[in-house]
Amino acid sequence: MKKLFKRTLSVALSSLMAFSAFSFSAFAAETESVQTSGATQSNPYGLTEKISDGVILHAWCWSFNTIKENLPKIAEAGYTSVQTSPINECKVGDNGGMELMGNGKWYYHYQPTLYTIGNYQLGTLEEFKALCSEAKEYGIHIIVDVVANHCSSDYNAISSTIKNIEGGAFHDSFGIGDYNNRYQCTQGELLNLKDLNTQNKNVQNMILDYLKSCVSAGASGFRYDAAKHIELPDEKPENGKDFSSDFWPTILDNGSEFQYGEILQDRGSRTADYAEYMSVTASSYGSVIRDAAKNDSFNAENLTDYRSDGAPNNKLVTWVESHDNYTGDGTWSQLDNLDIRQAWAIIAARGETTPLFFSRPDGSSTKNQWGNNKIGEAGDDNFCHPEVVAVNQFRNAMVGLPDTLSNPTGDNSLLMIERGSAGAVIINASDKDVVLDCATEVADGTYTDEAYGGLFDVTDGKMSGTVKANSIAVIYNSTLVKQPVVSLSKNGGEFRGTLTLTLTARNTTEATYKIGNGAPVSYVSGDTITIGANMADNESVDITLFGKNSEGDTTTKTYTFKKLATPYIEGETTVYFDNSKYNWDKVNVYAYYRDNSGKVINNGEWPGIEMTDLGGDMFGYVVNPDWDYSTTYIIFNNGSGTQYPSEVGYEIKKGESKIFNGSGLDDYVVDVPTRLKGDVNNDGIVNINDATCVQKFTAEIKDPDGKPFIDVNNAEDVIASDVNGDNVIDVKDATEIQKMIAA
Repeated sequence: MKKLFKRTLSVALSSLMAFSAFSFSAFAAETESVQTSGATQSNPYGLTEKISDGVILHAWCWSFNTIKENLPKIAEAGYTSVQTSPINECKVGDNGGMELMGNGKWYYHYQPTLYTIGNYQLGTLEEFKALCSEAKEYGIHIIVDVVANHCSSDYNAISSTIKNIEGGAFHDSFGIGDYNNRYQCTQGELLNLKDLNTQNKNVQNMILDYLKSCVSAGASGFRYDAAKHIELPDEKPENGKDFSSDFWPTILDNGSEFQYGEILQDRGSRTADYAEYMSVTASSYGSVIRDAAKNDSFNAENLTDYRSDGAPNNKLVTWVESHDNYTGDGTWSQLDNLDIRQAWAIIAARGETTPLFFSRPDGSSTKNQWGNNKIGEAGDDNFCHPEVVAVNQFRNAMVGLPDTLSNPTGDNSLLMIERGSAGAVIINASDKDVVLDCATEVADGTYTDEAYGGLFDVTDGKMSGTVKANSIAVIYNSTLVKQPVVSLSKNGGEFRGTLTLTLTARNTTEATYKIGNGAPVSYVSGDTITIGANMADNESVDITLFGKNSEGDTTTKTYTFKKLATPYIEGETTVYFDNSKYNWDKVNVYAYYRDNSGKVINNGEWPGIEMTDLGGDMFGYVVNPDWDYSTTYIIFNNGSGTQYPSEVGYEIKKGESKIFNGSGLDDYVVDVPTRLKGDVNNDGIVNINDATCVQKFTAEIKDPDGKPFIDVNNAEDVIASDVNGDNVIDVKDATEIQKMIAA
């Protein structure tokens, strides 16, 4: 029998178009011809020469080696630059744990302890140099995230080199009560982090030396974290205190190509003033974009203005979301990958600004914020989805051309971004295909959609073609000879039960997959395969993908997957914990609920009880079947200070079977063993021989081969032998078997 649980995982109005639709442009609407960038022998990916003209991939929490390994994929996806997380020496928290959230924290590398290159989360100086060197081979620039406003909140962790700086390293300690008050905002401690004395020339020189060392190691640009929290040269005195400084003019003179500051816009942010020194973030526009994507409403008039607070458009860095949005404001659960792609198409298809694509954690979803929850690993593959790639390459080919936004059908669910007469990107956020018959500035001709291959025709200024539901069409004459790209939806790894994988192929006339030593099988992008059904526990299999393009260029990629055991513990409501990721000496579970009077009913005082070791690093627990509850709460812990979650507990309903995924609970799918409870010797029946096996095991008597009568490392043996379910195999279980026989 099977117990099945599926994983649940302002601007002027330019013209009135057909269907009473409006068109808006940030430039003059012209049909000029501009020489666009394209592929050459030295630049086969068609990447832009200037960082500001291209797009940036924010490789959030990726290690240097991980970025380096993915450079081919990043270049193929059209990214001119990659932004790292902070590379400075940083606070070592949670005993060096490497989870994004939990046993480790992503924000520890935003807590500098010394301004030298390399930290335990991302890699060493030599690894950073190797990354930068190889990135240049692909025409990719490396942008470093710099934390120059503050050091760690843990004063003891900060190097004496900083603490002993002549003139004082830090401002007086006080919190920020009013973020619109410039004195408080720039001189107070952000989130209790030690605020650097940025007026001190010695502090300025420390930061400048660090930046120059990054450039020397190969960095091409910088992003400045919390930039609005560092004063400008013309700040007005507050209560007689002159707190202005020349910090920015000093440290920006570091030899890099591109620099921008994180300016989260509010009444006191002085965005336009910061833009006199560097590029700045358009955080308000990001909010507008996210709302539009969330509501599937892309009104052209609303989306044209960048809300830059007076900063020039060509000094803006735009985003759909930043890492602060993702980790802090809850919008991660409101936008799925499709929403992200559609929003990205708006900012990347346009000109003037420099867009940044935030790479969400691999395995994340609107129900699972942290996904696989590992610092150093690559994020999910949405950054190289065919729609994103096509839009990125479109942008790279359109440098210098004006952009115009319109809703050509009069419906806000369909948005078109035209770049002069050279091409257009069309976003269909509706659940229905849209057949176009609309006016356009795109030059007459027949075009192939670079995302999905559909045909579009422009005749006498009228565009026709079909934009599929919930998709993006990218229409222009691409000059790129595109290399074949094949990939799987997961980059290998471990799984339990069965695993369904999505196959991707781009720029291919031929694509095949091969499972293990099987014969190659042809596929088209979007096909799925399922593995695991015929695999034994702990067995590994290679999946090899092959692709060839029209020029005869080929590519081969191999992914390795290992099937883990899926042990089972019998009970109505069960939870599981995979300790292979944590290596806890003891795995406890604290379970509780509140009865009708509000009284807490639990499974024992904190830290609860030990979970049952099911073998293979898997632990299980059965919620007390006598409890009168609809929802109980679960907290996993090691009894030594580490627990998930940090408070309250994960909810589990009566009758559910769940497994901890690193940031929550997923449904647990298992094949329930047909072995009978009490069938200790696994002969298919329960009789006195089974009771004898338990007795001999308890007495530590060995079988003729010198082995125990019960293998405690075999989950099925343990489950069959622990008849009374008290997590101990003893004479009580032998007695229970005898009762079963007599019944």
